[in-house]
Amino acid sequence: MGGDQMVPALERLGVPARVIHADELPGVRDAVLVFIKRADILHLAAAWSRGNRCVLDLQDQVVFRRWISHWPFYHAFIFRNRRQLRDFGRQVRLLGNLWARSRTIYQHWDPRYRPHRVPNGDLRAGYLGIRRSLALWERLPGVEFVGPGEWFDRAPGLNVHLSIRAPGREWRYKPNNKVVTAAACGAVLITTPDCSSVELLGEDYPFYVGGSEPETVAAALARAAAEIDGPLWRDALERLRAVKEATAVDRAAQQYVELFEELG
Repeated sequence: MGGDQMVPALERLGVPARVIHADELPGVRDAVLVFIKRADILHLAAAWSRGNRCVLDLQDQVVFRRWISHWPFYHAFIFRNRRQLRDFGRQVRLLGNLWARSRTIYQHWDPRYRPHRVPNGDLRAGYLGIRRSLALWERLPGVEFVGPGEWFDRAPGLNVHLSIRAPGREWRYKPNNKVVTAAACGAVLITTPDCSSVELLGEDYPFYVGGSEPETVAAALARAAAEIDGPLWRDALERLRAVKEATAVDRAAQQYVELFEELG
């Protein structure tokens, strides 16, 4: 999906691009190949043998692993927050891949999302995600829980989104998808102050939630309801508008091109 959205954005910048599957690698030479999340060692070896440059878009691989799979075979790494870059970019260099490029490019928002249609003064809160990612699934009164297949249809009916990250590797390394989704929808985000959220919204964002207990999240929702259309609400929306502009797919494509140019 990410490739399907990035290809037209790259083409708008004059860069020929296409999405391929692994069985098409034998026909590709002298190109830049971006692998999403991981790659098979045999595919990487095949890519190298044909003069290609290999780039790994880590996404959330490092949430579940303590190292980057097959790190010596990559010419560059795309990290999804600065904490990923700090911890794993340093690890790659210490292990000996001194020539590899590393960049933080935040996940772009999905162009299929549209601004919400909730009337001013109302609050409609929801969590867009999958059940296994949230221990509080269907445990928060007044919150809609929206699973895959319904995100784009139901998001316009929500003007408050939730993002609850667990302490540990998820807190440090999860990409910024929920931040940019709220931004794309013009919704206020109630979120834990995890690394991706703080990097994009600032340490003093007004609607951080201090924990994942049901009563703590409920208190954050009540606070948001009390602040609708007030100064804190407007401050949150202004920050999210800036995030939307900075993480548009065309902006991400420009950052890709800058990285590709460095690879030669």
